[in-house]
Amino acid sequence: MAEVVITGLGPVAPNGVGKESFWNALKEGKSGIRRISRFDPDGSISRIAGEVPPEWVEAISPFPGTKRAWSTHMVITAAHLAMDDAGISKAEFSKSLSGIYVGISTNDMEFGEREYETFKHSGSTKANVISSSFPHAAASEIAGEFKCAGRVMTVSTACSSGILSIISGAESILRGENDLVLAGGGDAPLTPFVVSCFSSAGLHPTSYNDSPLMASRPFDAKRDGGVLSEGAGMIVIENSERARLRGAKVYARISGWGVANATSPLSVTLSFVSSITQALQKAKLPLNMLDYICAHAPGIKFTDKVETEAIKNVFGQYAYNLPVSSIKSMIGNPLSAAGPLQVITTALVIQNKFIPPTVNYEHPDPACDLDYVPNRGRVARVRNALINLLGVGGCIVSMVITEP
Repeated sequence: MAEVVITGLGPVAPNGVGKESFWNALKEGKSGIRRISRFDPDGSISRIAGEVPPEWVEAISPFPGTKRAWSTHMVITAAHLAMDDAGISKAEFSKSLSGIYVGISTNDMEFGEREYETFKHSGSTKANVISSSFPHAAASEIAGEFKCAGRVMTVSTACSSGILSIISGAESILRGENDLVLAGGGDAPLTPFVVSCFSSAGLHPTSYNDSPLMASRPFDAKRDGGVLSEGAGMIVIENSERARLRGAKVYARISGWGVANATSPLSVTLSFVSSITQALQKAKLPLNMLDYICAHAPGIKFTDKVETEAIKNVFGQYAYNLPVSSIKSMIGNPLSAAGPLQVITTALVIQNKFIPPTVNYEHPDPACDLDYVPNRGRVARVRNALINLLGVGGCIVSMVITEP
């Protein structure tokens, strides 16, 4: 029976670009949350975010300036990293039964806002504005660069878009439509307008302007919202037989997933329970065989609480034996990039037998009472792991990955 395996990892995150830099930062508990430099934040209600330093990206892939949106460039850089890590050339990808699936939560807001300002002053726009800023731009440009004439798709379900694109790619492999897929997602939402929108909605902290490294604090009683950030994550997945024949290094196997939709705040816990249960059942994994949960947990009071409730609902007393950590404590919430970066993290957890911490956990919340791997990572044998994502609007996705 066909299986789907992960063979290439491409992280672009506020605390590290490339597999080694990203993993080392996670192990060390290094945060990428800092004072905003992309624009002058003085006078803004919040002056912090998770920015990816442009020089880190340009060291791998030079930015072609105004011809390409920043979000698209990060996704393309992540795709190159994943392909290089998998040892697959552009020529091999092009001649294979390949596909591209990219999750995008928003249009590139900085690009759109900048071009709108130009339009207001001149009454005209550049010819490339539509092609560079529409949601399908990243997938389209990757397809052009890697000469993919097969299935090229964009998925948009807010923060769960990226992991849902990986599931879409995995399903296409299991159906025989593809045997090699680039999948993931990315977003670049850091503009004054968007940061203000997230802050006003209580989704971005306003209490830590003078201490940005302390701002992202999932499960902590003094959490004040998920820190908005940017980034991208792309992975190579392929049919396990294809990977075996080419002698590929396999990081992990995608063994199960579940998708549910919360129709109101009251149904979020039950929808989390549904997605987790679906994933475990599809993976045929007994509850006591799960070793780790890479949580959605952005640091929003309500969201962290209901995810904890769902974990306890599904696993019962065993929940207290499960290590649960949130990498968003170090990278913030990069929207569509969050899921792929969590998948990359969890694959590296399995490979390296080490669980990264939830940093900034200082004040226990009685409603969040599980083992959150506080502040220091730990050595652990992880064979089976669960990844959770919740998108604004209610799309909840869970995935189980297992050691190869």
